[in-house]
Amino acid sequence: MRIVTTTATRWGMLVCISMLLGMAGGSWAQDDLPEGFVKQGLPSAPGAESIEAGKRVYFTKCVWCHGVEGAGDGPGAVRLWPRPRNFNAGTFKIRHTASGQLPLIDTDLFQTVTHGLPGSAMPPWEGILTDQQRRDVLAFVTTRLVEDRSWQDEEFEEFFVLDLESMSPKEATPESIQRGSELVVEKKCIECHGLEGRGDGNAFNLKDDWGFPIQPADWHKCWNFRGSRQDPYNVKNIFRTFSTGLNGTPMPSFADNTSVDERWDIANYVNALCERVTDIAVVGGQVSENTAQQLAKGVALPIDPLTDKPKSNFVIPSKFVEGDLPTEADDERWGLVQRRWIAMGGQITHKPRNFVNRIDDVWVRSLYNETHIEFLFRWDDRTRSIQEEEVDWDPTEVNLEDYGVQEQSPQGTMFAEDPFHEESIAAKQNQYAVYNDGIAFQFPIKWQELPAPRKPRYFWGDETFPVDITKWMADGTVAVYEGTGWDEDFSEVDFADEVEVVKAEWSHGQWTVILKRPLKGDYDEVAYLEGGKYIPMVFFAWDGHNGDVGRKMAVSAFYYLVMEPPTPVTTYIYPAFIMVGVIIVEGWVLGRRANKRKASSRS
Repeated sequence: MRIVTTTATRWGMLVCISMLLGMAGGSWAQDDLPEGFVKQGLPSAPGAESIEAGKRVYFTKCVWCHGVEGAGDGPGAVRLWPRPRNFNAGTFKIRHTASGQLPLIDTDLFQTVTHGLPGSAMPPWEGILTDQQRRDVLAFVTTRLVEDRSWQDEEFEEFFVLDLESMSPKEATPESIQRGSELVVEKKCIECHGLEGRGDGNAFNLKDDWGFPIQPADWHKCWNFRGSRQDPYNVKNIFRTFSTGLNGTPMPSFADNTSVDERWDIANYVNALCERVTDIAVVGGQVSENTAQQLAKGVALPIDPLTDKPKSNFVIPSKFVEGDLPTEADDERWGLVQRRWIAMGGQITHKPRNFVNRIDDVWVRSLYNETHIEFLFRWDDRTRSIQEEEVDWDPTEVNLEDYGVQEQSPQGTMFAEDPFHEESIAAKQNQYAVYNDGIAFQFPIKWQELPAPRKPRYFWGDETFPVDITKWMADGTVAVYEGTGWDEDFSEVDFADEVEVVKAEWSHGQWTVILKRPLKGDYDEVAYLEGGKYIPMVFFAWDGHNGDVGRKMAVSAFYYLVMEPPTPVTTYIYPAFIMVGVIIVEGWVLGRRANKRKASSRS
């Protein structure tokens, strides 16, 4: 059947299509812009010289991840998750423009290249490339590598820009924070981000536009937000994301179904959840008036400008307490000692390496009494992973390659040949065998004999200075091993019978584990812990859902445990005696003066 169309028919169809697009939100008239947006003209095309200069920059610095044709398939891409950006479709996450639109080159893309994207492999290029080089490489990317769209396309492209410059953030009052906690439920944000905002709501079923697994953001780690731009506590960044969405991901724009005021409330709540100096619990996402007041008063963690992460304090204090040690994480005595943020990185020194590290920090507190020391660990983990199938190796074995536990060999990309990218680490996320979640820490067994400034090897010690390793796993087991090298099997130590798992609980994307062990044991087998000394300490963590087992894990740098000596009783007694003595002396002096006055008045 042949359809014959007239000029009038074609014009009618175009009018209908335009109306439908307007109703669907694909194209807005000026009066229909989402609240808070303004219309902006298309940018001018860059010059040929700038494009050519940018090509040289791109093929020197960028091609290794983003690929020759900008398809996100460079030789390094196979090792990265999230994958490097595929430029071809013109899909970019971080924008001030409305959902689905191209980003602003001079603002959004320039800031991305300048500051990088925290939480990904995209580094900051400020200080490496000049301002002009960064503008040149963007000229090349936007004109030569973005194939499906053009910033100068007057027919199909529009720019509706979030007018953040003219907006003042709504004050983060307790009322605003509490209202924001209600809105994230009402707008179904918790279905992906979880009741407490740790990204555990829909952690393993989401994919980006290219079919790669993607996980919702953990709101407690604002320094990992892609658009934080070295400014993680700036509530405007969060407001922008809720207003524009993240193109290429399941994160939508909320500009059409929320008011500007509501988006500020949501942003204030999400921003308040980001870790602060004091740990503030939001149990099950329920924010009472009291909790909202605490969140509003939270003091931000200082950020290290070199890492864009919280600053690390490498001294872990342990306070002395009388009597039994706490059995619950909410025991008020934990407030006697500051919690420490432990930076974790993927173990990439020896095979099997951990290129995609899902546990990037652990919080630790410590208390001790006359006989034992206790550690309270907390870390975010989107799923509770417990190994269900038996394995062929013993817990003391560390060389698991013989059992088929191997890292992916570098094979380059198969992006062009295989649309499912089977050889990419990004494609393999959520497909690993599931092992136990776990946490461990090590001490040099004879740390007192270490000649300063020498330390044993951070990775399970060495033959000269072996270490004792206390390890807890999510199946409830705890063990103490002697380690003599990264490739040497452990020796199990009887001391494990003395270690107690006081508490182990996973809730709403977070593990809470309390471990207690004696201060003293066999000097030749385990560390003999003493007060007032700097004792080297290293931490390890395993995410079982990430296929972490054996040497595939997260590891910290060296930290130092310092057991602060108990305050002597004389510290309290002597001042009391001195105070009493001062009062007696003052009374005697005042009495003498009074008697002299009386005597002189009589005479």
